[in-house]
Amino acid sequence: MKKKSALFALMSTFFLAACGGKPAPVESSVPTPEPEPEEIVNVFVLSGQSNMEGNTSFKSGSTDLLDNAMKEIGYTDSQVCYDGIEEVKTSLYCAGYGQLNHNNLNGNTQVNSTNKTERFAGEFLPTSVGMGLNSTKMGPELGCAYKLRDYATADKPIYFIKMASGGSGFAQGGTDYNWPVRDASTGEFPEINMYSTFAKPFIDNNLELIKAECEEKGYKPVIKGWLWHQGESDSADEKAAVYVDRLSDMVAQFREDYAEYAVDGDGDNIAFIDGMICESSSWNKPQFMNSEKQRFADSNDMNFIVDTHANDEKIAANELKTGNPGGDSMHYNTKSSFRLGMAYADIIIDNGLLD
Repeated sequence: MKKKSALFALMSTFFLAACGGKPAPVESSVPTPEPEPEEIVNVFVLSGQSNMEGNTSFKSGSTDLLDNAMKEIGYTDSQVCYDGIEEVKTSLYCAGYGQLNHNNLNGNTQVNSTNKTERFAGEFLPTSVGMGLNSTKMGPELGCAYKLRDYATADKPIYFIKMASGGSGFAQGGTDYNWPVRDASTGEFPEINMYSTFAKPFIDNNLELIKAECEEKGYKPVIKGWLWHQGESDSADEKAAVYVDRLSDMVAQFREDYAEYAVDGDGDNIAFIDGMICESSSWNKPQFMNSEKQRFADSNDMNFIVDTHANDEKIAANELKTGNPGGDSMHYNTKSSFRLGMAYADIIIDNGLLD
């Protein structure tokens, strides 16, 4: 039997309309296309105190400490760290203890920042040396970017938003250098603290920069993790005893605040990646602090920890050390700072935190 012609079908439609009838709907044989998956760019936030801020030298006079350190590890391309790792971009705002002015964050010159005109507005640059306390220092962002560079491109980079402050903690005097601690009487965080006044608005500024940079390419920023290195200032027994509660409150607030930037719009999908503090004689009971950090990591499947004292293939026992060359009694030497960053990257890679 032959199929009805298009003309017959059209005449039938007019006949039915004239008689007050309605033609039967014609089902389309063309399937509805599936929506294209949304392209995303991976974003990581880096915060904490001085060993995250970066108090490690990469050069000492004519000696290239970074080149020597990388060769010891087995890498011979340290020049990429000087030229800048284009596949991983960093926006930086760091201040040492006593340098952070909460009332003048955009005009504060006592900081190291990638945007030298409007410091707190942020600016993304290829990750390189000099992104520590000052232009002569480096932090773990360098080793992390070096390890992650093969998982991104210059056209679609990974973004680091880094803000940290030396000496900051949960139990410092006053509030200016405290990460948030809830007021027991109100259950609220104080108006001024390292998260609410410092970290969150800087993160917000930089997310807008990422969106503007990626809008034409159709990419959406997704926060995959918060890299944290802090605890030296809270390692005394009475401070460490309440550390997990305070850290838990802050991480929960972060996940709530940035749920819209998380995978599936669920803040619980944002990884929290902590780093143990160095168990040197400079800190009071660092082993207890590290045990508390481990306890927090064990409390949630999306909490992770860099065990800087583990005897495994990635970080040998006592490999991460403070002191010379490049550090001091409180801060990692050059090789350890670089390897700490690589250890953060290992957690990111091994746990599928990249798209």
